[in-house]
Amino acid sequence: MAKTGRKISGFLWAMLLAIISFFIIFIFFPDVSNKFFGVSLKEPAKIGETVKDAVESTTQTVTDKVTDAIVDNITNKLK
Repeated sequence: MAKTGRKISGFLWAMLLAIISFFIIFIFFPDVSNKFFGVSLKEPAKIGETVKDAVESTTQTVTDKVTDAIVDNITNKLK
């Protein structure tokens, strides 16, 4: 069980390192960030557009899945 704890801990450290690295590159190297990540502090409108698109697509996907689940549930009860 101790090995599992170490693996999870190692994974969390790797995630923390990745997040910190992203923000360092995003804040201090906007050209590199724009080239590799597609967003940077130089283009705040693009960041807002990207976030807006992500929210809209996620909302649409969730709406579609919930609608399908409700329809399936109703049709199964009617059978």
